Amino acid sequence: MIIINTRADIDALAATDAAAHAAFLALLEGSRMRRSDIASYPPGYGAPGYPGPVIEPVWQDVEDPSVLARFGIGGTE
Repeated sequence: MIIINTRADIDALAATDAAAHAAFLALLEGSRMRRSDIASYPPGYGAPGYPGPVIEPVWQDVEDPSVLARFGIGGTE
């Protein structure tokens, strides 16, 4: 098992195992987006005893570079 915690770990992996490095970068690319519920909910929705109608979630993919930033990828490298 390879443990990668920092950008230095990614760089070291590139120097020692090109296939594992490419696989990890593919995983990071997959973490660039997250699903977010963008439905509009009234105040108190979801509280016990809420008397209003059920509102179905509206899912949308939203770009979230926070995981990439944690590894020093994107923005300023």
